[in-house]
Amino acid sequence: MDYDGGVYIGMKRLVLIPAVLAVMVLAAFPVVFASHSTPFNGSFSGTFTLASQTKATITGPGHMQHMGETSFAASASITGSASCQGGSTATEQETFTAANGDKVFTSSNDVLCPTSTNTFHITGSWTVTGGTGRFEDASGTGSLDASGVMTSSTSGTFSLTATGTITY
Repeated sequence: MDYDGGVYIGMKRLVLIPAVLAVMVLAAFPVVFASHSTPFNGSFSGTFTLASQTKATITGPGHMQHMGETSFAASASITGSASCQGGSTATEQETFTAANGDKVFTSSNDVLCPTSTNTFHITGSWTVTGGTGRFEDASGTGSLDASGVMTSSTSGTFSLTATGTITY
């Protein structure tokens, strides 16, 4: 080892390398532990209103795992025909709002199939697109299964079950 003013240069390197590694680990620590994936399952029931032949608004209370009592609001657009007789495909933009105000935003692609004159069955897949509060940078995916009943020519009721995961 070379000697430099009372300190061996090799010893400087031995002290410097662990110090740099420690700083790198501490810098990465929040990123590694900032998020976790957890089940994101829930059920809702409520009402929907048809604004036109291709647009609907959907609202209702429910319970979402990791959010507790939650309100659900969505805007749906019919996008085409489905493979089922008389069915349609649709996209939705959904907002789940927890009692404390934190929100999770999702988008879904759905298939609506009539089961009788006034009833229909909906299946689909959803993707978490973000949120607010503790869900600000949330991501995740899942599926939904719902049923709906037309109670008038422009409105009806629904019940929905969602299963999936969320990372935040």
